[in-house]
Amino acid sequence: MRALAGAVTVLTTADGRDRLGLTATAVCSLSADPPRLLACVNQRGPTFAMMKRTGHLVVNALAEGQAGIAECFAGLDRSVSDRFQVGEWTTGRYREAPVLRGAVCSFECAISEILNAVSHGLIIADIKAVHVTPNVKPLLYADGAFVKLASDFVDPRHAFQF
Repeated sequence: MRALAGAVTVLTTADGRDRLGLTATAVCSLSADPPRLLACVNQRGPTFAMMKRTGHLVVNALAEGQAGIAECFAGLDRSVSDRFQVGEWTTGRYREAPVLRGAVCSFECAISEILNAVSHGLIIADIKAVHVTPNVKPLLYADGAFVKLASDFVDPRHAFQF
């Protein structure tokens, strides 16, 4: 699986003033109509438990300069007591979960269903709101390291007419 490059995301959720999040690369588009995505999350963690309880999450797709945020939410930086001190966070419109400013895009979602798959929950989520930051490149993870796209990358959000 190290050879399979993936987008780096931070999944967040909130329950009142309590906020939790984690770094994930197992996130993908599921359908366009209705707009849905799929996120695979370890069921043993507190973030999954809060997502399941509250029924919502935000998928923040990180930009190439946000590797430090990914490391923090992956638990690699133990010097930070509150992970949300790293990066600039705002409150989402849909269910007031944390949305990362400067992310390539953020999807505020309602959880439609969760399928059990051994250690992970396959979260199927309906997209309720989208935030896009123009002119930033995504952060990728491949072969155990954060990587960037080549400089001649064409942003697909601006390459197609709908």
